Amino acid sequence: MKHKILSRGPELDLQKCVSLCGGGRFDMVILASARAREIKRQNKDSDAREHVFPIVTALQEIQDGKLGIEYMKKIKFNEPNDRRVDRSARYNR
Repeated sequence: MKHKILSRGPELDLQKCVSLCGGGRFDMVILASARAREIKRQNKDSDAREHVFPIVTALQEIQDGKLGIEYMKKIKFNEPNDRRVDRSARYNR
């Protein structure tokens, strides 16, 4: 008898996310974390609790092709070659 495994969350294919980001895993992490912070800020005062886990929502957007390498241009770094994200930056969508 085969048991069906029930997942409590969405299925994420991280390899697909990495390939859609165009760079590597590091670029995917920077992209997803910046988008997750943006989602968290937007829903800070909302009682709807639409995005309980913003990082999962961000990874789903990457996987579905809604968010890509062009979003990296909106992320503001401290210096042109610096990969540390400026926490005071505002991300406009």
